[in-house]
Amino acid sequence: MALLGIDRNATVERVRLDDSSWVDVARGFVLDAEDVLDRMLTDLDWRENRNWRYEVYLTEPRMSAVASLDDLPAAVRQTGLHLRSKYRVRFDGPALLRYRHGNDSVAFHRDRSMRYLDDTRVAIVVLGAPRPFVFRPYSAGRDDSSRDVDVAPGRGDLIVMGGRAQADWLHAVPKVPHATERVSLTWRWTSRDGPPDTSEGYVSARHFGDSGRVGPQRRRR
Repeated sequence: MALLGIDRNATVERVRLDDSSWVDVARGFVLDAEDVLDRMLTDLDWRENRNWRYEVYLTEPRMSAVASLDDLPAAVRQTGLHLRSKYRVRFDGPALLRYRHGNDSVAFHRDRSMRYLDDTRVAIVVLGAPRPFVFRPYSAGRDDSSRDVDVAPGRGDLIVMGGRAQADWLHAVPKVPHATERVSLTWRWTSRDGPPDTSEGYVSARHFGDSGRVGPQRRRR
């Protein structure tokens, strides 16, 4: 039987984003996080993703991998079991993402791929040095930083976004001047309450007509 690779008794701080949105933060949840990070960087087949954006393919500034639970460290499997026990819901995942340096990032967004956003749980384990993980009210728009909340996870921290966090808040991993290798693992659940989000997902193709731009236009290579 695998040794326990997580701290099930790690202190959890609940950060209230508003009356109906929250983030639980458990620092140091994954034990020996550096060893787990090294294994995942070495053992998994990491690949770049390309998305069609306004008549050109753009490479996403981060990498992803697909692996069965049997191929992942015991701490990852144990995290999934812990989440199900603590939050009493059945999570999907984990999805695996790799940020190689400070230029790897993800812009402000909501996890709209779940479609039903009124009541969700999105759990993320972060391996590697801490760097910003920023929340911003959806109503404020992507350029207003006056109400930003940064929980800056790393070194095996676990964060869980809940309530209406995906409906009413954006989140991002912004670019930073310097950063070392980082891997995040994401589990998701939705209650399927409320109306579904019908807008296009992040990986959907984008065309000039979609954004009100006029063409023909061509980006420089």
